Amino acid sequence: MGQPEGRLTPAQHEIMDVVWQAGDQGAAVTEIWAKVAESRDVTRTTVLNLVDRLEKRGWLKRRKRQGIYRYLPSVPKEAAARELAEEFVDDFFGGSAGELVMSLLGSKRLKTEDVVELRQRLDALLREKPPKNKK
Repeated sequence: MGQPEGRLTPAQHEIMDVVWQAGDQGAAVTEIWAKVAESRDVTRTTVLNLVDRLEKRGWLKRRKRQGIYRYLPSVPKEAAARELAEEFVDDFFGGSAGELVMSLLGSKRLKTEDVVELRQRLDALLREKPPKNKK
C-alpha cells in the first residue's frame, strides 16, 4: 500500500498514537476507546467511526487475531511525523525549515537541551554533506 490519504485531525492523531504505542500486536477498538477515554469524554461509536475512516484512508490496517479485529499502523510514527512536518513547513513557512526553527527560537519554546541536540544533529549533517562553496 502507498501513502495514506489526507492529513490527520487531532482526534485521528490521538487514535494513531494509541495504535503506534500498542506495537506489533496492534489494538482493538475497545482498547483504543479505553485509552482515549482516559483523557476525554468520547463514545465507543465515535472511536469506531474514526478507526473505520483511518482504515479506509490507509492509515490503519485490520487483522483478525483470535476472533478479534486488531488495528495496526500502515505507516511508522517517524515516517508519518516526517511527512506531516514537511507539509506543515510547506504550508506555513514557504518550504523553509530554517524559518520554522527561527520561529521556535523566537518563541522561546526550545529548551536548552533541545538546542544542544539540534546543534549536534546539524553538525553531524554538515560532516556528512558539507555545504558547497559559494563564489
